Amino acid sequence: MGLHEARVGNTDAMGSDLVHLIRKPQLSPESVDSVFSSPACSQETSPAPFGTHDSSALVWTTEHLVQTPGLVEELDSPDGSVHTPTDSKRSHRKRTHSPDVWEAHKAAIARLYLDENKRLKDVMEIMENQWGFRASQKMYKTKLTQWKFFKNNRQADVANLLYLQRHRLAIGKESTFRRNGKPIDVEAYMRRRGISAFDLVEVADSGDLPPTVRCRTPPSVPKIIDPPDDLRLKERFFQWTSQKFVKPRPIETGYLKRLDSHHQSKALHSVQLLTHGCWLFSTGRNQEGGNFCRGAFALLHHILDTSAFLSFFEMMMAIRRYPNAEIIKELWSYLSRYAAAIDGVNQPLHRVLTSFANFSQQHALGHNTDILDWALQWASARFNSSFDGKSFDYTMLKPWDLVPVGESYHRYYLCLNHWEVDSIPTATIPSLDEFEDPSNLRADLLLIFGNQTSWRDDRISKVSLKVLEQNRLSPKPSDYLEFVCLYATARHNKTRSAGDDPTTSIDHKLAREYLQLATDLQGRAWSPGKNYYETLTLLESWYREAGDHGSADDTRKKRDQDCVNVLTTLCK
Repeated sequence: MGLHEARVGNTDAMGSDLVHLIRKPQLSPESVDSVFSSPACSQETSPAPFGTHDSSALVWTTEHLVQTPGLVEELDSPDGSVHTPTDSKRSHRKRTHSPDVWEAHKAAIARLYLDENKRLKDVMEIMENQWGFRASQKMYKTKLTQWKFFKNNRQADVANLLYLQRHRLAIGKESTFRRNGKPIDVEAYMRRRGISAFDLVEVADSGDLPPTVRCRTPPSVPKIIDPPDDLRLKERFFQWTSQKFVKPRPIETGYLKRLDSHHQSKALHSVQLLTHGCWLFSTGRNQEGGNFCRGAFALLHHILDTSAFLSFFEMMMAIRRYPNAEIIKELWSYLSRYAAAIDGVNQPLHRVLTSFANFSQQHALGHNTDILDWALQWASARFNSSFDGKSFDYTMLKPWDLVPVGESYHRYYLCLNHWEVDSIPTATIPSLDEFEDPSNLRADLLLIFGNQTSWRDDRISKVSLKVLEQNRLSPKPSDYLEFVCLYATARHNKTRSAGDDPTTSIDHKLAREYLQLATDLQGRAWSPGKNYYETLTLLESWYREAGDHGSADDTRKKRDQDCVNVLTTLCK
């Protein structure tokens, strides 16, 4: 067999495969002719149809198809661009696409990269195999950045989330954020990065959120729509607190001395008198309560001093603890009129007082306490602190005034941290230990934990008893911490006894025993006052539930005897 005959034989053997390759639906005969119409090939190719078995044409085509394996792939590219058969190296080069071509594939890339959470390498492979779209990894990354297709939370984005959240809260809207359909846990992000809300606020630029982040108002239980003055009050309160509650000062001697001055100020003294008056009204001692309230109102204008905004917060705590409709109306009316009559009161505060005054006149006591709860919770949570995974809430610290006010520096910094239940026994605030015993902080965290869970969480007794043992082994045990441990254990056991027969319930019996220990300690450690009176009243009610009327009568008698001079104690 000669060389020419062998070549023809090979050509005949590959004829069927060649016809199969060149008859793909996407490729017309005209386009094939255009590919093979270069001058270099004009003398070797035949114009005969592809179905004609011309040996010279088949020999030329077969040889060049074998040498150019990427030809068919390039001819099938979606954008219609074509490489010549002789340029085999360029056929494997990554393609450069116009912005319009990228935009055409944007939705598919977003679905694969974000919705299906595929790796970039896998996205590139799928786009090339399914769509014939080929680009380098660098090109992909450039486009992903331009489109803001980020899988992880960036600091700038989280800062803008907080900025948006604060402004939505100002008009009474809650917010939830999702990235690519998954919830964004801002608290976890800050803990992981070791940063605070202040660090984020400093980098917030109020810019647009990435297209992958969605802000929604979470569904809520249907309720009566707030009247317009609710929204007006909330907006004005937000404006004022945005100016005053900017950022607590660092822990240093100079600022703590300012807190000492606040503790001894006439503004705080007026709040203490108001608290006593509201409590006396709640116990039916109206004449004595009136006397204290008159004394409070004589000093109340000091709350409007520029340096006394902390007293304003504590005043709201007082009237929320012992709510009285008439006192609330008179309080806001007096302060709003006083602010209007004198110079030096800033306009945002004046508008807040006027809104509270109007609101108190138009709504019942229950609605007034609701708006107080909102104001206190907003002031507590604006720094995005948390306790046991929930937003920090100062209203959960009850009773607020049990610890002496001069030993409560830590309360001005509670809203700047993320607290966990398991860390209560060792909880501290850095740099504050040299100025205050951390036992007061741990006691307050126990009270917040109990009130936040309505004393139902089984960890309450476990943590309380652990802290109690730790405190008793301390060189300087804290009476306040021991009282709170006993009180918390009693409240938890009382809650556990719900549904049981109080006369036979072991949990109810333990509750009475622990509360009895707490009242005995309270009577020894502090002069009798309203908190001691309230604890004894609670203990009496538990004894009566259990049918132990003898112990109940003894407790009542002790309360009346020990608290006979309570007014004298309150005046100190």
